[in-house]
Amino acid sequence: MKRPWVRYALILLAAPLILLAWQGAPGSISASGKAPSASVVAQARAQFVKVMSAHAPVVGHGGWVSPGAQHRSSPSAANGSITLSQSINWSGFADAESGTKTVSQVSGNWTIPAVTCLPRPYENQDAFLANWVGIDGFSDGTVEQLGSATQCFEGVKYYYVWYEMYPANTVEEGTTACINDNVNCPEPGDRVSASVTVTAGASGVNNYKLTLTDHTRPDESFSTSQTCAAATCTDSSAEWIVERPATLPPGNAPIQILPLADFWKTSFSSGSVVSGGSSSNIQGFQGGTVNDISMIDDTGSYYLACVGQPAPPGSLLSATDASTCPTVSPSRSGGFGESWDSSF
Repeated sequence: MKRPWVRYALILLAAPLILLAWQGAPGSISASGKAPSASVVAQARAQFVKVMSAHAPVVGHGGWVSPGAQHRSSPSAANGSITLSQSINWSGFADAESGTKTVSQVSGNWTIPAVTCLPRPYENQDAFLANWVGIDGFSDGTVEQLGSATQCFEGVKYYYVWYEMYPANTVEEGTTACINDNVNCPEPGDRVSASVTVTAGASGVNNYKLTLTDHTRPDESFSTSQTCAAATCTDSSAEWIVERPATLPPGNAPIQILPLADFWKTSFSSGSVVSGGSSSNIQGFQGGTVNDISMIDDTGSYYLACVGQPAPPGSLLSATDASTCPTVSPSRSGGFGESWDSSF
């Protein structure tokens, strides 16, 4: 799970646009009504870790968010207007520092959404959704993040809790029964809180505490302590994001962006950030820009996920029409809603 990718990246992921998809039963039962074997569960989880851990180079014109896609608009934040950004794999909000101050904490809450997997004959096509909070990644080369995720693998849904200190690989957390057998896992409707906190360590190495609490299934909660050199993890931004992962296949194969699972609607609440010693909600950020990120397809033609859209989820929204995915401010309590529009 990386920084947001620019709309101009080269992506060759041939797949049809799916707007209406078969809704399978939650948990470990497939479309055929059979539970997957332990070997299939292992394959699914190996694929999840692989694509979530994908290390891909920066592509595009100097960054991951298209510079040409940013503009000022009317919704206000404490430091001025909200900045609109378009990405091909992120949607949500990012507070980015512009000076020497650094982010020392980010936190947020969400409810794990139910997803719809792709219908036959496309049920073997992987699809993903990740909800997370994190530090870094919007304007630099690392991400210290954690969250929940859903994977559609061969018609079966898999739910995860995880963390990542990119460029290190994604680490799956949770119970042994969930990891090995895809049972007693996080499920749609679970209430989740997550945070990343940074404290200064010795010899220029900072300490990171990543904590996720599943209030509905406490056994899925976890906390981990990690380290990163201050020169590497610059703590330049805070994020509250819905993401579809990207992967770089072996050899000279082109970068691939995986389909976004149909989540209909999802939302974050109580989004907060501490930067430069000052605490605020998302839109109260004082240090730099408050960025509203919309997810678009790789051609830049239509939206895949959108913050605060006025149309019903699943609508085909043109990226050239600003009214279809307006720039908005989070609520004063640090909340915002996301709507799904397309897988690709």
